[in-house]
Amino acid sequence: QKYKLTALLELAEIPRSTYYYYLNQLNKKDKYKDIKEERFEKVYLLYGEEAYLRNQYKNKLARALGDPKDRMNFCIYEGKKIRQGELIDLAETVPFLAARRIVVENSGFFKTSSEALADYVKNVADTTVLIFVEEEVDKRGKMYKAVKGAGSVTEFMKQNENTLKKWVLGMLSREG
Repeated sequence: QKYKLTALLELAEIPRSTYYYYLNQLNKKDKYKDIKEERFEKVYLLYGEEAYLRNQYKNKLARALGDPKDRMNFCIYEGKKIRQGELIDLAETVPFLAARRIVVENSGFFKTSSEALADYVKNVADTTVLIFVEEEVDKRGKMYKAVKGAGSVTEFMKQNENTLKKWVLGMLSREG
């Protein structure tokens, strides 16, 4: 290293936090890469405070995987009354006249102990894609660690005012 980082940041008049923010942005995985390349994981966890972005990504992912109107192979579970065994049984069912079965789940399995489901997530059937959509997750939990090891985890954080302004301006410029 020829020059110290602090000297370079001072010369460029860039705050240290800004430097690390952009460095972190460069290292982030493109969440749309799977959709663009049509190479999908078997398990996805979409979580975070930003409900709009979370749902928008869930919908894009679901459309890329198959037809969301296909009720034989596209299943959505919401609510607290879903049992782990029921979800596993559905995921193990072979898709009917389709390449894959898509299961979207939003019931809070990431806040509670879900041993059976955490074990299953490590060996999901090749014909199944599980999409978990949660507002909050326990990153210390077995479910989170299982999905992170076996698939894709994407956090949708609350957007700040500047990001929202850029997003709105981008949408307006695309619309003309």
